[in-house]
Amino acid sequence: MTARPSQPYALGLACVALALCLSACAAARNPEAGRPRGNEAPYPVVLGASEERRAQSLATWSLLARTAGATNPPAPELRPITATLDALPDALNVPLRLPQVGGDETAEPSEEEQRESLRRFIASAAPLLGVVKTEVSLVERVDLPNGTRRALYRQNPFDLPLRGGYGDIEILYTPDRRIISLRSTAIPDTERLRRALTTARQQQVVLTPDKATPPLAGRLVNFTDAAGRAQSYTITASDQLTARELVVYPVRPETDPNSLELRLAWEVAVGRAGSPLVVYVDAVRGEPLGASAPVASQP
Repeated sequence: MTARPSQPYALGLACVALALCLSACAAARNPEAGRPRGNEAPYPVVLGASEERRAQSLATWSLLARTAGATNPPAPELRPITATLDALPDALNVPLRLPQVGGDETAEPSEEEQRESLRRFIASAAPLLGVVKTEVSLVERVDLPNGTRRALYRQNPFDLPLRGGYGDIEILYTPDRRIISLRSTAIPDTERLRRALTTARQQQVVLTPDKATPPLAGRLVNFTDAAGRAQSYTITASDQLTARELVVYPVRPETDPNSLELRLAWEVAVGRAGSPLVVYVDAVRGEPLGASAPVASQP
């Protein structure tokens, strides 16, 4: 005679079978695009304001100014959140100077001597500028018509290009090494941010280029033209949209003015009559983030 399973045992088998069936159904479903799951990294990656970062910037400024000979140097203007230098104070009684390279201070420095002097200054001012010196590269060094010299450095802290007006360091100086203008839009704390962005890129559902352009049809975008004037443009169905590359695009959210959100974004070129236009689309959420009218191709 065959033994009949007990009632509790039969009930247990039924529960196991039901669980297996539900698991199979769940596995058969496609994940919802753009919606984070429990094992995904937080997105967007956030850089918050920091009193410690601000204090470090001010301490570096004070050291630079006092080394130049300034007494009781006034505080400079710092950018919100990043606490990098936005402008030198007007009331500074002694100018900052680039370090001397070469033995003769009266001789005209060579191009290489100027570049070495700039490198040394950036290294000494790194906390104020918000950079690690190995993450910046010189993209322009020119003599302006008024005799001033200009050096533009670009920060390259991530595997993807940094956009949105961030990552630039501009130094204006005279032939005798006096610094007359200094500003930085660099992003600090890049080691942590780089790790978080890499994880988010690996774990989030990132739109393919063909999925990045449809949300732009009919959108009104605001931007600043080459002359610094505020402009707007409505993208039409006849405009040719080309997703060029994936970038990092920082956004300052209206809901939290003390933070900066680093978004993964597709850089989309808008083919239109007149000046070129570039629009940035969140590569995870599919929403437009901003626009710009570049005067030249961005490296």
